[in-house]
Amino acid sequence: MEEIKNEMNEMIPEKKNGNSNVALWIVCCLSLICSLVLMCVVFCDGNEEKEDVKAVAKSSKQNKSLTNGGLRVAYIDTDSVLAKYDMAKDMEESLKAYQKQIENEFASKQKKFENDYADYMKNGASLTLTQQKETEKKLQQRANELQQLQPQLATQLQERQINDNKKLLDAVYAFIKDYNLKHDKFDIIFAKSYISSPVLYIDETMDITEEIIKGLNEEYKEYKKDN
Repeated sequence: MEEIKNEMNEMIPEKKNGNSNVALWIVCCLSLICSLVLMCVVFCDGNEEKEDVKAVAKSSKQNKSLTNGGLRVAYIDTDSVLAKYDMAKDMEESLKAYQKQIENEFASKQKKFENDYADYMKNGASLTLTQQKETEKKLQQRANELQQLQPQLATQLQERQINDNKKLLDAVYAFIKDYNLKHDKFDIIFAKSYISSPVLYIDETMDITEEIIKGLNEEYKEYKKDN
């Protein structure tokens, strides 16, 4: 009985911060990828000029960039995208609801165990020795199951978040790629963020955030109609 009491004292659930920072995770991914792309473009462009300036001039893509005085660059404020993109809003609300669901699931099981334990502590003396041992065995088993359940539910929440983040990133990347192919506008599109960004300064005239957000929301609206 003393062992079960010790289990109860240790079983205060540590509330997980299931409502993880989706925005920070996405911003970091966008910023890192864009930084790597820029490094590759600058490195390759520098090597080509050193090795064969004439060959670069003959390339249609290089001609296009040189005509405009260099690479055609734009940027997107990812903080604004996450705040205004309807898909991101819906995913955040869905994740909060799922977190609440699993918290309630754990709380319900824990409450039932606490009630049964309290009942045994109150009335256990009236049971036979065999009944006491059997009851304590079952309570111990349930205590162990509760201790295992908490990290399992936390893992489920984390997996749900990772899956949602991937869907969101895939949607944004796919739209930007399609947008640029249709308009043939830019060689590089940066991800700029107040939270985490490798870009220290960029001319605000290169900001295409609102145009991208508008397109993303229009696309998502059509998606919701069909699903």
